[in-house]
Amino acid sequence: MNKIFALNGEAEVLREFDTNAIEVDHVPVIQLVVQPQHLVAFTDQASPGAEKFRVLALRLRNFQKRQQLKKLLVTSSIKGEGKSVISANLAVTLVQQGQRILLMDCDMHQSGLRDLLGSHTQPGLSDWWNDSEGIVSFLRRVEGLSLWYLGAGRCSESPMEILQSQRFADMLNQVASWFDFVIIDSPPLVPVADSTFLAGLSDGSLVVVRQARTPKPLLKEALKTENLKPLGIVANEWNDAEHRYYGQYYKTYPPAKEVERSVPISVVKSN
Repeated sequence: MNKIFALNGEAEVLREFDTNAIEVDHVPVIQLVVQPQHLVAFTDQASPGAEKFRVLALRLRNFQKRQQLKKLLVTSSIKGEGKSVISANLAVTLVQQGQRILLMDCDMHQSGLRDLLGSHTQPGLSDWWNDSEGIVSFLRRVEGLSLWYLGAGRCSESPMEILQSQRFADMLNQVASWFDFVIIDSPPLVPVADSTFLAGLSDGSLVVVRQARTPKPLLKEALKTENLKPLGIVANEWNDAEHRYYGQYYKTYPPAKEVERSVPISVVKSN
């Protein structure tokens, strides 16, 4: 049975002043419908899966102390590897650790967050693109959490036009100044090109793989994506006995000089 975490009929939306201070206002919003078996960080905090997300979140926060990391891309090589589940759980976990988070759905082809959070009717990026309103009009906040959500909006015929634009780049930099992390749920790296542009605008990337689904050659191809800036690989639904399937490639990527600065491979079992 789906669980609803309510937004009590209103949400807090951000407004930027000339001083770069942020004011929180109240506007009518939605309720988000959660699939409890997938959002374990919210519905089952005592579970092993939720603990894995806490470890991953802590590693990212420690990494952030050493270098710029505000805009975090979460992607995968192909669809169906669980990147949206990872994005949502990571966002909730960071909030639980005292962080102010924006979860941004940039998969305007086939949004996984839209299904996961039950936000099918909500405006988002594509609507912002076709509107003169500022981005704050499209943000929604989850009641009781320092978590904001920006949906993909209606299906767009030209997502690349949006993502390549200077307007989008400026908007992303603007919202990044308001939050501790902006978690960007992107389309898969193969075969669409959208993630290439998003990678260039992000400070770092997590690549999600799924046991028995992610072909090793495709993972290798995905990790060569221009501007990807990979911090690590998140292994979803992982069986340690099968680790050797990817093990050799993990040992060679990222380059040896980068390993100490990267986020270690994280094993996350989300359901």
